[in-house]
Amino acid sequence: MSENENGAPGTELPQESESALRAVITALLAGLDVDGEITVDVDDEGEVTARVVTEEADPVVGRGGATINALQYLVSQVVYRVGSGDRRRVVVDVNDYRARRVVALESLAERAAKEAAEFEEEIELDAMNPAERRIVHMALKDDDTVVTRSEGDEPRRRIIVEPA
Repeated sequence: MSENENGAPGTELPQESESALRAVITALLAGLDVDGEITVDVDDEGEVTARVVTEEADPVVGRGGATINALQYLVSQVVYRVGSGDRRRVVVDVNDYRARRVVALESLAERAAKEAAEFEEEIELDAMNPAERRIVHMALKDDDTVVTRSEGDEPRRRIIVEPA
């Protein structure tokens, strides 16, 4: 395992890990009968980002991001196991879906906060995965008019936005 002086994974992904990552994504694309181009980058913190560019993103993203989230989990497990225990954060993105989803969640958070403050009642958002819930919590952390909390059990855990 290649680590930098901070003990974090290095900025290069071992060839075996990258090959396995590409093989998993390629197999999914083939199974969905979708053509796409895969690029793999590693940032200074060791985070791996696999980007897929395709004209047919919908089947790869799936309803509510279910397919892309499952693919991301699978790929992260493959990178960990093939990389001899090299723990890295792995992100899989298709046609910049992740960035568009952040914008949509921040907009949803703002609308929910406005509604909660205006009508002085709790607003219950749909179930989200932990990463999406974090985006909503962070979007509203500096808003003095509302507070947020998570409620429920996975996978149906959701955010409640309520007046402060």
